[in-house]
Amino acid sequence: MSGAVILIIEDDVHIAGLVTHVLREAGHAPAHVRDVNAARAWAEAGNAPAAVLSDLMVAGSGGPDRLPATVAAIFPGVPLALMTGVPRNRRATLGVSHEPILEKPFELEALADLVTSLLSPPPAETR
Repeated sequence: MSGAVILIIEDDVHIAGLVTHVLREAGHAPAHVRDVNAARAWAEAGNAPAAVLSDLMVAGSGGPDRLPATVAAIFPGVPLALMTGVPRNRRATLGVSHEPILEKPFELEALADLVTSLLSPPPAETR
C-alpha cells in the first residue's frame, strides 16, 4: 500500500528519523510525534493514520501495559506495532502482551516487513 500515512510515536529523535527515512523510501507518508499526548493532538487536528508504530516506553500512555489500549482509544481500528529495547522477559513482568513487537535494535528489512504486514488486510476467516 503505497502512500499510507504511518504515525510514529517515538521520543528518541534518532530512531524516529531512521524510521521516518525507511518509511518514506518505501513510499509511505510518515508522521512523527514524541508522545501519546502529541498523538492525541495530531488526531484532534483531523489526521488519521493507516497504522501506528510506537515505542513501548513513551510519555502519556499510562504505562507500557496500557499503551495499546490508549492508542486504540485515540485511533480505533488502526493497526499498532510496538518498538522496544525492553527484553521479552521484562515485558512480561510489565504486563505487556501486545503483538507485533519490533525489538530494538532492528534490521531495516524487519521494519519494512512489519509495516507491510500492518497494512495488509487480515486473511478471510474460513468456516
